[in-house]
Amino acid sequence: MARVLIVDDTDIVRRALEIAVRRMGHAAVSTSSPGDALQMARDEPPDLALVDFRMPGMTGAELFRSMRAELGDRCPKVLFVSATPADEIARMVAPDGPPAGYVRKPFCLDELVRKVGDALGAAVRGPVQAAG
Repeated sequence: MARVLIVDDTDIVRRALEIAVRRMGHAAVSTSSPGDALQMARDEPPDLALVDFRMPGMTGAELFRSMRAELGDRCPKVLFVSATPADEIARMVAPDGPPAGYVRKPFCLDELVRKVGDALGAAVRGPVQAAG
């Protein structure tokens, strides 16, 4: 089981990501604040961070850069979950190295499961069950 940090300023998106990650069998912690996310990553580095790109106060690129600079080898893999086009994100984070990937909002659950599995380096078996 991996520990996944979710950072998104939209409550419903953050909650949907939390549910999906837990149904994949991983532990999920989340926040709407990039600053809080950075502190959470310092305190207990996650295996993966699902990060929105456009947030107030600090962009996903700035959070990515700060985590890389402050955590070094303990920095989690970062998967951007955003409506911002992947090529735009790639250009903005290029100096800091490539992220683990991108999931475009609105996201498809199957794509999210696949990308999280790829980022964690393990296949995720079976579909995630819908809430009921």
